[in-house]
Amino acid sequence: GGRAIVLPCIQTIQRIPLNTMTLEVKTPRVYTAKGVPISVVGTAQVKINGASEEMLAYAAEQFGGKEVSEILQVCLSTMEGHQRAIMGNMTVEEIYRDRKTFSQNVLEVASLDLHNMGVSVVSYTLKDVQDEVGYLASLGQARTAQVKRDAIIGEAEARKDSTIAEAYA
Repeated sequence: GGRAIVLPCIQTIQRIPLNTMTLEVKTPRVYTAKGVPISVVGTAQVKINGASEEMLAYAAEQFGGKEVSEILQVCLSTMEGHQRAIMGNMTVEEIYRDRKTFSQNVLEVASLDLHNMGVSVVSYTLKDVQDEVGYLASLGQARTAQVKRDAIIGEAEARKDSTIAEAYA
């Protein structure tokens, strides 16, 4: 029921928060697998797993007596490091187009490290991908030009067909 008898000078009480904590994982200017610098922002939900005795023991060992801000900082640093590592192994196109795979990779790798600290990663989502060199805009321009070209060709073919049909009539 949350009560315990503590013998002063022999035992101490250390409290650990068991609520879900939100992290904004910012990783500025990381070079991807093909050398393109991008910045990524992800959001992670983490919590100390109180349901597992083993994980609770890990958490007590790692975070006993620490403030919530210190726990958040450790978790944030771990998530940033793993996010940075995954970014370095993927291309910009893979990160941008396949956000789910990127998120799953970060979640899996970070979960292993945080598990040893008694923290479980509830969720991780990729929030934003940006680049300073205009790489993503260039990808969009190529696709936009292709769509415009196809539209012009389609319109010209439709005009040709209508002229032929008119002449035939």
